[in-house]
Amino acid sequence: MTRLTGLITHNWPLKLAAIALATLLYAGLALSQNARVWPGRVPIEAVNQPSGAFLLENLGDVTTIRYYAPAEVASRISSSDFQALADLSSVTPALGGAPVSVPVEVIPLDPRIKVLDFQPDRVAVRLDPVITRTVPISVERGTVPAGLQIGDPVLGAQTAAVRGASSLVERVDTVSARVAIDPTGINVDGDVDLVALDAQGDLVAPVDITPDRVHVTIIVARESASRSVPVAPDLVGAPAAGWSVRSVTVEPTVVTVRGPLDAVAAMTSIATEPIDLQGRTADLTTTVDLVTPAEVEVVDSGRVRVTVVIVADRGSRSFGVGLRPTGALPDRSYALSVPDVLVTLGGTSAILESVDPAELSATVPVGGLQPGSHVVKVVFEAPDGTNLVAVSPAEVTVIVTAASSPTPSPTPTP
Repeated sequence: MTRLTGLITHNWPLKLAAIALATLLYAGLALSQNARVWPGRVPIEAVNQPSGAFLLENLGDVTTIRYYAPAEVASRISSSDFQALADLSSVTPALGGAPVSVPVEVIPLDPRIKVLDFQPDRVAVRLDPVITRTVPISVERGTVPAGLQIGDPVLGAQTAAVRGASSLVERVDTVSARVAIDPTGINVDGDVDLVALDAQGDLVAPVDITPDRVHVTIIVARESASRSVPVAPDLVGAPAAGWSVRSVTVEPTVVTVRGPLDAVAAMTSIATEPIDLQGRTADLTTTVDLVTPAEVEVVDSGRVRVTVVIVADRGSRSFGVGLRPTGALPDRSYALSVPDVLVTLGGTSAILESVDPAELSATVPVGGLQPGSHVVKVVFEAPDGTNLVAVSPAEVTVIVTAASSPTPSPTPTP
C-alpha cells in the first residue's frame, strides 16, 4: 500500500502539469474543431500614438477572423463585435516615416466570443514628426472672363502657418486663396478658404492651415473700347391705308460709341428713339435721340436727323371696255372681230378705286378704210391720275363692206 502511494505522489508537480497540458490540448482541439471563420473587415485603430507624431497611412483592416462562439451568438456576428488595435507606444517617429512593424490585437466585445487567430497579425506603421512652417499666401484667380480688367489682389494676411507631417509640410510651396472672377464684373471682396499647394500646383493634404481663411479684395472693371456703328431708325406704326414708306434717310448715318469692351463689341448698330408713323400720309422730318446700352456713350452728338418719305401705294387694275368705231362712212358697214377689250390701268390705290368702268371706252379708227379686212390698233385714253399699262387685244380685225346701191324702179310702159 505504501508503495502504491509512493508511486502516485512521486513527482506529483510534473504529473499535474502533464494533466493540465493534456486538458488544454484537448480543449484547444475541441475549440478548433468547432471554430468559425468570419470573413468581414474590422478597421485597425492606432492607440498610444506618440505626441508630436503624424500617422502617414491608414493601418488597413483585419480580415478572416477565426473564433469560437455559441451558435446563437455566431449567427449575428458583425464588425461591431470586434475591435482591432495597434499599439504605437514603442514606435519612434522618423523623418519621412520609415515603416515599423507593429503587432495587431483583436479584442472580442462580447465575452462569449473567443478569438483564435486573424489576418494580418502585424502591420507596417509610418510615423512622421509633426512640424510647422510659415509659407506665403497667394491668390489663384482662374480664367478672367473676356472684357474684364482686374486689379492686384489685396490680402488680409500675407503668410499662413502650415502644420502636419514633415514629409507633407516640406512639400508645401504656397497657401492659395482660390477666387472666381464673376463675368458681370462684380468686385471680389470677402473671406476665402485656403489650401496648401506644392510647386506644381497640386493639392497637399492633410495639413492644418492657420488661419484657414483670408480676406481677399480685387477691383474688377470692364475693358473700354470705341467703334463706329451705323444708326438704325426705329420706325413704329404704319402709314394710312394706301400709303407706304418710300425711303428713310439719317444724318449722320454713322456715329462713334465708347464703353465696356464686351458691350461695344456686341453692337452691330445703334437705334433711335421710336419714330411714330401711324396713319401718316405725308413726309416726316424729325430730330431724335439715340438709345445706347448701359455704360455705353455716344462720342459724337447723341441726336440725329431722320427724314421719312411717304408715298401713295401704286398698283394696277383691269377693266372690260367696249369698242366703238370712229370715223365711219355712211356708205359702208364695219364689223369688229371682238366687241370689247381688257384695259389695265396703273396708279395709286385710291385713284384706281375711284375709276368708274362705265365711263371708260376704247375706239377703233375706221375712217378711210376701204372695203375688205383690216387690222387696226385699239385707241384708249387713260383717265387723269392713271396710266395705261396694257390693252388686250391691242389690235382688232375690221371688215369693211361697201353698202349696196338701191335697185331702180321699172319705168311704166305707156
